[in-house]
Amino acid sequence: MGDNPIERLVTLGFSEYEAKTYLALLGGSPATGYQISKSSGVPRSMIYEVLGKLVARGAAMTLHSEGGNKYAPVAASEFLDQLQREHEVLVTTLKDDLKSLGSASTHEHVWNIGGNENVMAKAREMIDQSNERVHLALMPETFPALKGALELAIGRGVRVVVHSTGDLELEGARVVVSPVREIASERVEGLWLVLAVDGCQAMIGELLTQNQARASWTRSPLFVFVAEHHLRTDLYLPRILSALGDKALDFIDEADRELFATPFESRIDC
Repeated sequence: MGDNPIERLVTLGFSEYEAKTYLALLGGSPATGYQISKSSGVPRSMIYEVLGKLVARGAAMTLHSEGGNKYAPVAASEFLDQLQREHEVLVTTLKDDLKSLGSASTHEHVWNIGGNENVMAKAREMIDQSNERVHLALMPETFPALKGALELAIGRGVRVVVHSTGDLELEGARVVVSPVREIASERVEGLWLVLAVDGCQAMIGELLTQNQARASWTRSPLFVFVAEHHLRTDLYLPRILSALGDKALDFIDEADRELFATPFESRIDC
């Protein structure tokens, strides 16, 4: 946006001639079309058309007199207040009009987010938007950055379930501690963050290095279902197997036992 009033008025929807004419009216009025043309630099062949547009949009007034019509501006504060009200109404109605159009077109997309701060900011935004339930899996080191948003959600009556590898202090939430085997620890720490909100949106974050992260966010119903299903059920599996001990083998087909013996194999380059 420019620094001078003409450029700013153009940004608000004025033509350049309209902006120059309005400023000329503010500088000296009432004035005839001829006088305004001279002071504004707008050609005489255009000045009356421009003045008519200013009158129509509520920025100027016509004063009828025996010597011919003269023009005066509507006070800048009054006109800009009206313009602001009109824009607020326009933006509000446009949000409603575009909401239904935009929601369907973005549901299936998966958006990539880079950087620790950006990932955590998106996670907080998701939690702030929650109305019913939040399911979250994270490392204890990640918890402080989200604790405030989670506490506010709990205060709104949102059901919060948090899975972590260590105990967390979060009053009003269901905190599930699931220690992982040494063979799995590297992959779990790398996964870093899984978040599902209201069955409507989900994000999976990956810690690349100590100070760098990336995440994928989506409203895709299938992606969200899989993420929330994982948080509701899969994270209890290590606790169930640990509690059953050797008896777990009675419930697992022999052909599938290898899958449970090494659940976090090293990543294949792909």
